[in-house]
Order: sequence, then C-alpha cells, then structure tokens
Amino acid sequence: MNIRHLARKNLTGNAQRYAAYFISCVFAVSIFFIYAQFILHPDVMTGDIQGGDTVRQGMIAAQVIIVIFSVFFIAYSNSTFLQSRSKEFGLLSLFGMSKRQLRKLIYFEQTFTSLLAIVLGLGIGTLFSKLFLMLMSAMLNTEAPIAFEFVPMAYVITAIGFIVLFQALTLVSFWKMRNQTVQAFLQDARKPKMMPRASLTLTIIALIFVGFGYFLAVTASLEYSFLLIFPILFFVVTGSYFLFSQGTVAAYKWLYKRNSLTRGPQLVTRTNILFRLKDYARMLFLTSTITAVVLTAAGTVYLANEYIIDLVTEQTPASATWLEEDASENEILEPERAEEIIAAHDTEIDYAFNVEMLPVDVSIAGDEGSVAVFPETNYNEIASHRDLDPLSLEENEIFITSPMLGFGPWEDIEKTEQLDMDMNGEQVTMDIAGTAEDAIVGATNQGQIQVVMNDSSYLHYNNAQYADDEKLRALGYHFVDWENEVEVSNALEEEAEDPAHLFQTMAPPFQALQQGFSLTLFIGLFVSVLFFIVQGSMLYLKLFTELEDTKKQLLSLNRIGITRKEAGKILGHKIKFLFFVPLIVGAIHASFAYAMLASILDVNLFWSGVMVIAIYAVLQYLYYVITRHFYLKAAFR
Repeated sequence: MNIRHLARKNLTGNAQRYAAYFISCVFAVSIFFIYAQFILHPDVMTGDIQGGDTVRQGMIAAQVIIVIFSVFFIAYSNSTFLQSRSKEFGLLSLFGMSKRQLRKLIYFEQTFTSLLAIVLGLGIGTLFSKLFLMLMSAMLNTEAPIAFEFVPMAYVITAIGFIVLFQALTLVSFWKMRNQTVQAFLQDARKPKMMPRASLTLTIIALIFVGFGYFLAVTASLEYSFLLIFPILFFVVTGSYFLFSQGTVAAYKWLYKRNSLTRGPQLVTRTNILFRLKDYARMLFLTSTITAVVLTAAGTVYLANEYIIDLVTEQTPASATWLEEDASENEILEPERAEEIIAAHDTEIDYAFNVEMLPVDVSIAGDEGSVAVFPETNYNEIASHRDLDPLSLEENEIFITSPMLGFGPWEDIEKTEQLDMDMNGEQVTMDIAGTAEDAIVGATNQGQIQVVMNDSSYLHYNNAQYADDEKLRALGYHFVDWENEVEVSNALEEEAEDPAHLFQTMAPPFQALQQGFSLTLFIGLFVSVLFFIVQGSMLYLKLFTELEDTKKQLLSLNRIGITRKEAGKILGHKIKFLFFVPLIVGAIHASFAYAMLASILDVNLFWSGVMVIAIYAVLQYLYYVITRHFYLKAAFR
C-alpha cells in the first residue's frame, strides 16, 4: 500500500467526519463562482445592464468576505482534524513513517479533498448560474433576461484562487507539526481531561466589557454611530471570548455543586460538558460570533429596507405632486394635461389635491426661515385618505409638519411653544399646537416646512395681506396602486417644465430603493447561508472528532448500568448545549445591534427583529435535529 492509497482509504474511512466540512467548502466555491460568473459576464462588463456596476461592486465585496471567512474556517477545520488524529499520526510514526512521508500523506488527503470540492463547487455553480441570472434579470428589471454564457475567466479565477487558498493552509498545517515527535503525538491523544479553572477577575472584566458594549449600542445617536461601531465590536467580542473561556466554566462549576441539578444522567451530562469546556470555548466563541454576524447583517438589511420604504412614503406627499410658485399660473404642469396622461395610462386615482398656500417668513431659534401656510380644512381632507388624525385648531394655534423637522433650526421645535410669523408685513405670534414629520402637500424634496392654520385665521391673512401672484399652489395626485405606477410617474415628470426640484414622484424612487435593497438582500442571502452552514459545520466537526472518546464513554456508562435511552439523552443534551448556547448569545448580541439601529433611526423595530431571530432559530433547530440523528447513529454503531 502506497501513501496515495493510504490517503484515499483515510478519506473514505473518515467520510462522515469530513462531510460537513466538505459541503461547506463546496458551497463556498459555488457561491464565489456564481458571483464571478455575473461580475465577468459580457453584458455586465460592457455596461449594457442598468445598475450592473453597482451590483458588481456589491458582489466583489461579498467575494472578499467569502475568501476571508474561508481562510479562518479552513484553518480552524484543518487544525481540528490534525489534533483529532494525533494518535493515528503517532502510531504511523511508531511503525516507521518518516515526518516527510507523514506530511506527504496529509498533503495528498487535503489536496484531494480541496480539488474534489473545487470541481464539485464549479459544477454546482454552473448548474445554478442560469437560475441566478434569471433572478438578477428580474431584480434589475432588464428588458430581456441576461443570457447564460460560459465565462472561462470565472472558472480560472475560482479554481486558481481556491487551489492557492487550500495549498497555503496545508503548508500552515505542516508548519504547526514541524516539532511534533512520536511521544508528543501519543501523549496528546492520551492526555487526560482535568477539571478546568476559572478566573473570577477575568469573568467580571468580561461582563463589564460586554455590558459596556451593549450600553454604547443602545445609547448611540446618528451623529456618533459610525465612530462607535469599532469600540462596540471590540468590547463585545473581547468580552464574549473571556465569557466563554472563563464565565462558562464558573457557571458550570456552580451548577456542578447544586444537588438538584446533578441527579442521574444530569450529573454525567454536566460533568461531561464541564471537563470539555476549555476545548469548547474557542469553538463556542467563533460560532456565537458567526451567529451574531449573520443575524445582525440579515436583520440590519431587512430592517433598513422596511425603514427606508416607510421613509419614502412619509417624505413624499403623493404619487405625483408639484409646487407652483405663482398660484395664478400653471407654469410647471396644467392639471388638465396631467389628468390626460393619467387617463392614457389607465391609472386609478385614489385622491387629488389643489391647495393654495401662503409663503411666510418666520423666526425660529434665533434663525430666520420660511414656511408655507395652508388651511386646516385642506389638511383634514388629505388626512382622511392617509389615516392621519384630524386637526381642530383655535384661531391663535398652528400645527407644523414636515419630514425636515429635527434638522437645523427646527431641531428642538417640539420644545418650542410659540412661533413668530411675518404675514407679509403683519407680525403675529402663534401657539404651536403640535408637530409631525409627515409630508402633506407640495414637493418636499426642497425641504419646505408646512404650517397648518385655523380656517378663519388663514382667510383673514389671505384676503388682507396677499395678492394671487404672491401665493403658492400645491397640486398632486395619489394613485391606488402607486408602487407599480412608474410609467405614468415618469410620463408626468417628462411633461413637467423646469425647475425640476418643484416636481416630485413617489413610485420611481421607491422602485429604485426597493430594487437596490432586494439586490442587497439577494446577495447577502447567499453569504448568510454560507456563514450559517459553516457555523453548523464547525459544531458537526467538533462532535465527530470526539466520536472515539464518546464511544469509550458509552461503553463505560453501559458497565455502570446507564441504559441506551439514558445515554442518548446525555449525548442529546451535550449536542443541544453546543448548538443553542451560540444561538442564544448571538441573538442577544444581534438584539442590541437592532436596538442601536432603532435608536439611530428612531423607529420601533422590535417585531422585525423577533422575526429575523425566529427564522434563524428554526433553521438552527433543523440543523441540530439532523446532526443529533447522525451523531447518535454513529456513536451507538
């Protein structure tokens, strides 16, 4: 038997142990290739696809993440494989295999595995490339689907890139083994598990670090959010590492001493986990960090998507709206012409408005500004269509509304009780009855602040102070199916005269934002699934590298009277601990990340966050059930 034959026998004999690691590598290669196929596609490279450049940049960034993550995952897996086979390497050395032959054996095993993963990954990537291109065509709204083409450079880059990656990490494995002797291999395999020690000081420091990181997250404001990201990561990640390496040991020692928790099989379960906690610490830390990253990334994109869609609808008064700076003229667009265009596109109108407004100079927080004033009746009529509360203002009261509130001199408007107004020469002071951040009429992309006034007060100042050519006029139409009315919106905008900033539509920017975030979700989905599979693979790998020790434990337990059913429960509890502790810790980390996002955006994201975590928990549970089934089957074989 030569070394190549021995390597092949080792791989087939350890197929169950290698399975999750191999599948993760195949999936990483497949995703990387699919992205490369799109990035290097001739239609994308030549710029024939609208939005293709932006998507290319996103996919390139995703590819970089995949490569970086693959480096850490493969390095961790190789290290675990080599450590679990110390006894095997020691026996081979004892039987006369030289260090060079041993390295050659490992090289053949890892090279064969990597080449098979690359070939299979490229094959799967090729099969799914057509589907991927069809989905991308739909999201980019291309006139014709992006045609499937073989892109040789994508195959070359993927194959060479991953071959170099696998070979480099194999050489790192050799470097780690350079000083290992036969005695070291055998002693490492037979080294007894000692009761782990916990440092109370490090545990307290870890709790302080994590708590301080959480505090920074929930108190972060928009202006300091980017500056706080790295300090938050440092404190939470560092604290988490020491909590797993020190805090879990302290917690389990406390459980170990409680008689109520150490009856029957529970004693074996907790003792088994306690003696292995030092081994599990790094793996639990990595998997919980991966879980937190996946939940935070997926949740942030989803939550931001929901927020920005709401923002579009709140900041735009209607599907199509414009502001005439001279109420006596229709310089931008005639209402009759607008209705002709709407009718030509068979678009159903939900409601329309034609509101006269008065330009007013105001003094706010020591600064001069301008607002547009319109009557309470017009506001209530529009509010009835938008599920807003109606107003009932006194003659000396006003209501201020605009998406621009909270910025500049209007930052503290909620704390201001009165507003000084210059009604075209007449100085008046009005009580502020309330504020809101809704767009009601007019083109709000110019930052206009709108003030609602009691009808009788409005009529008084309108008739006494303003000529028709001094007034403003806001016109608009809101469509029933406004999200999909891009064509009619573009047609109205093309018909409108300059200045362009006085005309505003809702559907085109909404569709653009929705398309952009759909693409981000789509690209991020594959990376998140890869991360999810990898963290599950790390848990699977850890369990199967302990399989021989587990079989010996089961034999010992059987001799002292533990039944097969009870032994299954003991192993099941250990697997549950390894799968769900990282999920709980990762979910807590992600929850504070969501809280930070909610604080920055000033919105309630609770239920959205719960949904994202719940979906991940269900997937993790399915992974746990599958792993438990195969592990118990292998352990009792």
